[in-house]
Amino acid sequence: MLLPGTFVSSKSKASILGKFRDMAIHKWRRPLLDIAKRLNPIIRGLLNYYHKLRGEPMREVWNQLNHRLLKWVKWEKGLYKMAAVRWLKRQYKASPSLFEHWKLVQP
Repeated sequence: MLLPGTFVSSKSKASILGKFRDMAIHKWRRPLLDIAKRLNPIIRGLLNYYHKLRGEPMREVWNQLNHRLLKWVKWEKGLYKMAAVRWLKRQYKASPSLFEHWKLVQP
């Protein structure tokens, strides 16, 4: 059941995902903190507009954003996938509020 205000069209999701793809986050040669500072205003805007009631429709967007961050870790740190996943999980555990969408995760 969709709650009022939680509907996100597939066209909107595709547009958001395309913008994240076009940003080529994986090619940014900056520390993770700088990436968070650059992405958090965008993420906050998406949260405010699409995710007010903490519904499920944006889960795909957050997963894809995490995938883009994982790709950055693989490029920046020179790690294979599983090592990159472990590294990113350690960053989340050390600072769960680094990225705005990470705050949505329930412990």
